[in-house]
Amino acid sequence: MKRHDPPGERTRDGELVEMASHGGGRRARDAFRVLFDRHSSAVLRYAWGLAANRSDVDDLVQETFLVAWRRRSDIRVVAESALPWLLTTCRNASLNLNRARLRSEAHELVEEPHNGPASYRRRDHDEAQEQVKWVVAEIAALPDLDRRLCQLCLIEGRSYEEAAAFLDLTPASARKRIQRTRDRLRAARAADC
Repeated sequence: MKRHDPPGERTRDGELVEMASHGGGRRARDAFRVLFDRHSSAVLRYAWGLAANRSDVDDLVQETFLVAWRRRSDIRVVAESALPWLLTTCRNASLNLNRARLRSEAHELVEEPHNGPASYRRRDHDEAQEQVKWVVAEIAALPDLDRRLCQLCLIEGRSYEEAAAFLDLTPASARKRIQRTRDRLRAARAADC
């Protein structure tokens, strides 16, 4: 890619990070915008699994990309993708948000002697965390191919076609495997309840 070409969807993450790291000019903003467009949906899905409530999801995504912009020269690209760094940043933002919420709820409990709304929110949060842990454990127990397929499609947000090509499967086979995995998870969840 020539130095003056605008970044596009074929530009690799490493190149986008490099372009974004050089100042705050238009080229840096354009590169960061492509990076955002490429990975924001995966970060959004990941944030859904981390968020204590729905209103936190957008906050986590915004915080993730705000940190990424501020620290764009520190973004590490792993296996030609900035997504692992972004997901780690999202997880850290979630931990920070949850710590702040716990401090706030502790303060509310000191001021309110009864078990009011804070206790309900905490219980909902604990239940959501348990569900995420359960899903992660169930996916970890899958055969290697199905686990890798879940990682690519359900966590990273890749299309069935992309995942199939990466894993040397047909797109129809990838769809069928994902559907069987979803059915297994539903059945296992129903058995646990």
